[in-house]
Amino acid sequence: MIPLFKSNFSIGKSLLRIEDLVEIAETGNINKMILVEDNFYGFRIANKAFLKIGIPMIYGVRLPVVQSNLSEMPSKLIFFPKNNRGVSVVRKLYSKCFTSEGDCLNLSGLSGSDLKDVSIGVPFYDSYVYNNIFHFGLCNLSLDGYDHFYIEETNGHPFDFQISSALKRLGVKTENAKSIYYKNKEDFEAFQMYKAVCSRKQGRVPTYSNPRLDNFCSNEFSYESFLENVTK
Repeated sequence: MIPLFKSNFSIGKSLLRIEDLVEIAETGNINKMILVEDNFYGFRIANKAFLKIGIPMIYGVRLPVVQSNLSEMPSKLIFFPKNNRGVSVVRKLYSKCFTSEGDCLNLSGLSGSDLKDVSIGVPFYDSYVYNNIFHFGLCNLSLDGYDHFYIEETNGHPFDFQISSALKRLGVKTENAKSIYYKNKEDFEAFQMYKAVCSRKQGRVPTYSNPRLDNFCSNEFSYESFLENVTK
């Protein structure tokens, strides 16, 4: 199982500070730190921190994409640089995404050679597979020609099996992973409140009694849960 960490530089998405991730890496026998962030804000700080302790870091950025038409429902892809050139490519993709019309990336404008230094991860949640199931989307991203893989997770949600079944029907190869947003299961309530506060500040949630925390009805997004799974 691959641990996919997210730091609090992805505002509203994680309680974990870079210092917490360094501690986890040093004490948890993790041979490389994989971060999946929503921006590049923490890249330099994280890179410096993990270079200092001698643990390699892979910094993936999750971006909204469409196949070709901005009227399509955007879905998320994670762009992982394979090398230093890949870091530069992902930076440019991030800038292009949020300075273009619709605040999303048009995949049809990118060739396989453009992304030869990048590996694309299709996330378990918020992907086109997820949107087609739960939001009646009709998006089928064509990833032929790109180095890509599909991520599969089990986090105790009642609908996880539906996504896994859809992946099986597609006949795609998946990597077993776990998204980690806080350290211990007991941190779940604090995480929910943090998300509600951040969402309220961004104007998406009118009241605390209706936080609309999609995909977060489970306390399994913890490092503690990851350890339980890998030691079974």
